[in-house]
Amino acid sequence: MKKLRPLFFILIVLIALGMLHARLLGMAVEPFLEKVMTRVFDMPVHIEGMRISPFLSRISIEKLEILNPPGFRRRDHFTCKGIECELDLRVLKNKFIRIRKAHFKKVIFAIESYMTSKGSRTNVWHWYHNMGLDEDSPPIPPRAMPDPDNIGEDSWRTRIDRLEMEDGSIIFDDRRESEEQRWIFEHIKGYWTGFDYLSNYTSPTFTETIQVEATFGVNPPALFKGGGKCQFADGDNFDVETQITDGSAAEYGFLLSGILGEVQSGTYDLKSHLRCVEGDLKSEHLLTLKSMTFEAPSPAQKLLKYPFEGIRLLLEDQKNVELNIKVDGYIGDPKFRVFSAFTNAFQKALVDKTKAGITGTVQLATSAPEQVKDGLSKLGAILTESFIFQEKTDDKPNKGKKND
Repeated sequence: MKKLRPLFFILIVLIALGMLHARLLGMAVEPFLEKVMTRVFDMPVHIEGMRISPFLSRISIEKLEILNPPGFRRRDHFTCKGIECELDLRVLKNKFIRIRKAHFKKVIFAIESYMTSKGSRTNVWHWYHNMGLDEDSPPIPPRAMPDPDNIGEDSWRTRIDRLEMEDGSIIFDDRRESEEQRWIFEHIKGYWTGFDYLSNYTSPTFTETIQVEATFGVNPPALFKGGGKCQFADGDNFDVETQITDGSAAEYGFLLSGILGEVQSGTYDLKSHLRCVEGDLKSEHLLTLKSMTFEAPSPAQKLLKYPFEGIRLLLEDQKNVELNIKVDGYIGDPKFRVFSAFTNAFQKALVDKTKAGITGTVQLATSAPEQVKDGLSKLGAILTESFIFQEKTDDKPNKGKKND
């Protein structure tokens, strides 16, 4: 019996190692990955509870934090609690990183912008610029789609078959004006399929799909839905439809700045179709303002905002006011901002609608600015379009794009 004791001890050790090997491998990789990601993003990165199971081809992380650099009010820029990834390790030898499924449980993505002596600064643009994603690239000659397993390719390839989000939040704090604005998407759930990035290859068609549901705003939260085809692996390419239902007009009263009296109540619906090919955005929006009421204007407001009396009467008199708004532009142009372009188009449409005597739908288009540089990626465009570095002066020569 005594001779069997060492065997039992070895067996117990092997079982323990088998149970703990995933965590032990994770602990060994954590500091290396933190160092690499910190250098790539130029932001402090912390990883907790990483587990690597090579036999099951799985990686899990309990918590991932990307912290803001100095100058930002909020501590964290990106936080995710619960990441699960299923890998295809058999193609790794072919310079192919393939993630069959990535699942994010709880995510907070906090975007923040403020003014400096050199202009607007944002945390998204900080890492976007550090990674060199805003640099101009020469045109890519057409080539055939590589082997499905990347056999024979010299360049690394990254593919995410399916990315799922269970409970996400996007918080956008705009501190550039004295009256700060906040935009909030919460309870985000959805998926993104077909991301496939290969150096020196551009897909001739949109092969990716995205579908998202969320709540928008907090007073009260409105329902947001959106989705469609996209091609983010190659640049600014998407064709999506979105809608916001029963949003609070009072929460975004700055859109109605200048009108007599502050917004007291009312809701809005917004249906949008956005198509962007290599940074050239074409979008149409149907905005419906419903049951609007305003507080009684003060004598000072009547004096300073007299021209907007007609708009207030229009909004309060009509149960529903529909506005067709068209916003076109090149999202790689430092002068073009989607939010401000939409706000300007909305306000002009409202004025024209009032002048038209409440009848019909006013069509309004904002002309596209001159195309001055290559398009940004979808992430960089939609989330950072308002915050492009002012250091990039307007007279910078165009590269890789011809002016219209």
